[in-house]
Amino acid sequence: MKCERIYLADDKSSWFDTYIHEQSKELLPGKKRPAVLVCPGGGYQYTSDREAEPMAIAFASMGYHAFVLRYGVDMNAVLPRPLKEAAAAVAYIKDNTDEWLVDENAVFLSGFSAGGHLAASLGVFWNDKEMLPEYADDQERIRPAGLILGYPVIDLKSTCTKLDIGIEGYPEYDQIGFGSWHPAIRGEDIFVRENNRTYVNFEVAMNAYMFGGYATDEQIEKYSLQKHVTKDSAPAFIWHGGEDGLIFPRNSMLFANALMENNVPCELHIFGSGGHGLGLANEVTSNYAWEDVPECRPWLELANTWIKSILRRQ
Repeated sequence: MKCERIYLADDKSSWFDTYIHEQSKELLPGKKRPAVLVCPGGGYQYTSDREAEPMAIAFASMGYHAFVLRYGVDMNAVLPRPLKEAAAAVAYIKDNTDEWLVDENAVFLSGFSAGGHLAASLGVFWNDKEMLPEYADDQERIRPAGLILGYPVIDLKSTCTKLDIGIEGYPEYDQIGFGSWHPAIRGEDIFVRENNRTYVNFEVAMNAYMFGGYATDEQIEKYSLQKHVTKDSAPAFIWHGGEDGLIFPRNSMLFANALMENNVPCELHIFGSGGHGLGLANEVTSNYAWEDVPECRPWLELANTWIKSILRRQ
């Protein structure tokens, strides 16, 4: 396995890591493999380790070259910067298909939660000359072959607005240890006080990182991705835990419906169990018992089968 880090920004604030199968006379020497670029989640405030290397290794174990994108987060998350970084990573991979033996027509994006939003953004905006003018003369260079999306953010109005983080009473805002509080947002706009408990408006919290503060109606419209699907959008495999109370399953259903309405190949799985941020839904990516959900584990093999079906259509 060839593992290296390739920086996308001069200040080294964004990069991708490679998990490339090295050549062996025992393993189909000279064969170009499909590739999967993984975009971890983290609400655009950080990138989750649970949705990074474990995903890459899982895809690599099935024979794919794998890559993990660590896109701009926190104060570097303001869109479209992460979108441009995802495009740059895909372009870099396609520019090195001969060296790495990557099938240039089989570079897929896999994203989870906010990383799912990023992956899906490139899936719908890859041929938008205003959004990505750098590739206007060669849009195929950044076109994903398909998307594998886990519990993705799609509709910026389908996120929990009253998240219980276990705070009793009404403490002073500066006494609340909530790590995803953007400094441009007032406490009264991110915390909800009801019934002697303090909740978090996660919709406001996440969108703040995407837009550098308060989101406008125009920004919400622009990046609610189900509204921008066309016949040219990338095919998608989508899965979601049916008990997700943070990023509602409605996100996945809206995106799948938009794809189907535009005759874009799509496969959707809403599992009966499972909350948010499950990763592989097994002990490898589970810090808590509720993240180990046997009912959701089949998503990876289902995605593998779906990728192969997309490749057969080419």
